[in-house]
Amino acid sequence: MKALFRSLPVAVALTAVLCASAAQADIKRITIGSNRQGSVFFLLASGFAKHIQENLKIRSTAQPHAGSSVYLPLVDTGEITLGLNNSMDTAAAVRGQPPFRKKLNNVRILARVWIIPEGVLVRGDSGIKSLTDLRGKRVVTDIKTIVSMGIITRHYLASGSVTDKDVIALKSGGIVQSVNMVVEGRADAAVVGMGMPQIRKAHATTPGGIRFLPLGPLGSDEYVLSKPGMAPHKAKPAKRYPYVTEPLAMLSIDTYLNAGPTVSDEIAYNIVKSMHQSWAKLQKAYGPLRGVKAEAIAPTNNSALYHPGAVKYFKEAGIWSAAHDKQAAAVMNDTK
Repeated sequence: MKALFRSLPVAVALTAVLCASAAQADIKRITIGSNRQGSVFFLLASGFAKHIQENLKIRSTAQPHAGSSVYLPLVDTGEITLGLNNSMDTAAAVRGQPPFRKKLNNVRILARVWIIPEGVLVRGDSGIKSLTDLRGKRVVTDIKTIVSMGIITRHYLASGSVTDKDVIALKSGGIVQSVNMVVEGRADAAVVGMGMPQIRKAHATTPGGIRFLPLGPLGSDEYVLSKPGMAPHKAKPAKRYPYVTEPLAMLSIDTYLNAGPTVSDEIAYNIVKSMHQSWAKLQKAYGPLRGVKAEAIAPTNNSALYHPGAVKYFKEAGIWSAAHDKQAAAVMNDTK
């Protein structure tokens, strides 16, 4: 009898481990965190949920929130299974930088799904041609629910030797609101994603159209890359960008499909494999994905670690390299 009671703690512990493993390997429902309904994030989250449900036979739904900074902690705790998050928010989260009060150690990247060129939006009739012209102007410097936009804005301005002290700083409740503030004349400038549908609408309906300002003289590739999660971007005139009339040096951020602790290596592997092998079909259905080639869903400037299950697939698919290993070591050093 004593031997039986001595063995109980071990048996209970083993049972707990087995149950936890089973729970991770057998997810019954996947929730994908996104920004508000009507946003590109919500469109993509809904698309990925549909894809996962149809191909992996796991009930999946998109779950909208006020902003990506809001639901990243929920991904970390497993309250939300997956999340669409920009590379800047992800970088701050895993490093425990503001607005996050502690490191979110459980967030892992499954894949890059969207590249967002970011630029300073102004009205075409504003007379503002460069970052220097923003001195004394009303500039949206912060978005309450997407803290990374404040970092991007300040980094952008600093490339032209402008700080938030040189402008009249304004706050916005969201990206769409920032666009509306500029279009309606309530702000002179705001950093927004260049390919947003609202931008094309603004250009078509605003007298004189809209335009974007290039990075300033200090905006070298090395300068842009000095912030984890950012990359240099060269915008060129194109039919889908009627407001770009000449090449512009800009910066971009990535959008990741992130996973939390309830996603096992097997589930992560299956999600990434299914997405990668169906990428052309997904691109046809969801326009924003078209800027990312199938072999580029695993960039080497990732701002957080990739999920082990995703890494396993990337290696099998031949899209993992020594550069990925080098970046993984750098991220581990930054986040330890």
